[in-house]
Amino acid sequence: MARECPTCGRANESDARFCAGCGGEIAAACPSCGGSLPADVVFCRTCGAVVAAAAVAATATAPAPAVQAAAPTQRQPAAAPPPRASPASPAGPAPPTPPPAGRRGAGGPLRRGRGPALLVTIIVLVIAAAAAAAVYFFILSAGADGDVTWSAQDSGSSAGLIGVSFSDADHGWAVGRGGVILATSDGGSTWSKQDSGSSESLSAVAFSDKTHGWAVGGAYDKATDTGAGVILATSDGGATWSAQSSGSSEWLDGVAFSDSTHGWAVGDAGAIFATTDGGATWSAQSSGSGAELYGVAFGDASHVWAVGEGGAILVTTDGGATWSKQSSGSGAWLDDVAFSDAAHGWTVGEGGVILATTDGGDTWSKQSSGSGARLWGVAFSDATHGWAVGYDSLWEKTVILVTTDGGATWSAQSPGTTATASLVDVAFVDATHGWAVGAGGAILAAAKGDAQP
Repeated sequence: MARECPTCGRANESDARFCAGCGGEIAAACPSCGGSLPADVVFCRTCGAVVAAAAVAATATAPAPAVQAAAPTQRQPAAAPPPRASPASPAGPAPPTPPPAGRRGAGGPLRRGRGPALLVTIIVLVIAAAAAAAVYFFILSAGADGDVTWSAQDSGSSAGLIGVSFSDADHGWAVGRGGVILATSDGGSTWSKQDSGSSESLSAVAFSDKTHGWAVGGAYDKATDTGAGVILATSDGGATWSAQSSGSSEWLDGVAFSDSTHGWAVGDAGAIFATTDGGATWSAQSSGSGAELYGVAFGDASHVWAVGEGGAILVTTDGGATWSKQSSGSGAWLDDVAFSDAAHGWTVGEGGVILATTDGGDTWSKQSSGSGARLWGVAFSDATHGWAVGYDSLWEKTVILVTTDGGATWSAQSPGTTATASLVDVAFVDATHGWAVGAGGAILAAAKGDAQP
């Protein structure tokens, strides 16, 4: 009996292994796995269709036809097939044409639309996807080094939190909208509100030890269209806060203190202020830049860096007496900066950008974050362990990235909660104790293994 090609419909001899019309292979073996097929079915490798046929056993044992010297380079036009040949005909057709060279397998593009081959393929793909997902979520839940997990803490506030600072594994503070200041003395197991004496938004906070701290922010008067920088200070761990005079008309976005006396605050229009007496007096320093500055960090009391708008990076090596620009090689807005010492530093910002230096900022290089999210905060506990936090607005998910090799590789960590808060700042006191804060009063804590802070 004649065998019809499932691809083009052409009739072929009963012992044909290739279709004379389209070159598709007709074999008695599964084109996907090579396994034997039932005696009453055949497959066309070109399209994967199943065709009922008789005497397939004969096909499987029949010798392969001679191959023509020149194979066609493309499939023949779909002309009307010739009359089906009869098995009893004394003269058969010319030797069949092999499939064109250069295509997948030995035939054309494999389009498995029907039959057991499709089922096998689907099962394999489902199993592979499930395995990949299991590995992915295991990595997220375990952390990059298998030790750190994140969990939500109850802040007791719904105010957006913008800054966080910890002096040790127990004592920490978070600041944010409406002058809110929250504090903990047990690693975040409980948080309580402190009276800031201000209703203005606070953008950042820094503590040099468990008693001395500063918070900065800004005030804006709509009636007069004027603003002012806000600086609050405490010398008793936040039991009382008092305002310090910066003399700034610009909003202040970042603050850092290398000890209880030496500190810097940065803000809009390239504003940089410094103190050497714990904030009793603040003096303006010339940044040489008009960029909005969002983050500031120190390597020691002499080496300080500020980052901000349009890839701006500024540095001082004399405590702020003079500031100079460094080339970031990026035009991205940089939102935060961290240094583990006077040589090793990182800055993060929009589009998942992470820049790093190992020479104090003389050269900055891009590191692959593997994310396109806006990264708002970065913290390093030493020269190898670091975290970056933010929010992916495209996928509407919280983002936590971690590195254990100084940023050579970054990987995602699970936030340990189904909530999708935008995280704005992060602080670590060592490689296994950290906190991140963000929208809606969100506070997440990182601890080693399953231990909860």
